[in-house]
Amino acid sequence: MKAAANEIIKARRMKLGLSQKELAEKAGVSANTVYNVETGKSASLTSYKKICDALELKLSRVLK
Repeated sequence: MKAAANEIIKARRMKLGLSQKELAEKAGVSANTVYNVETGKSASLTSYKKICDALELKLSRVLK
């Protein structure tokens, strides 16, 4: 079973040892946006792209 996008993003953030706030700063989004993405709530495609870029993840693989 493939992991959901929010699970992939959260796992990568934790593997890199980043807090949600640190990831938000690195991605140029709010900490609330990171929280929303990680909990599967709605977020814009632009926000997903910024977060994936900050985590060095390909958006196309995360949202597959």
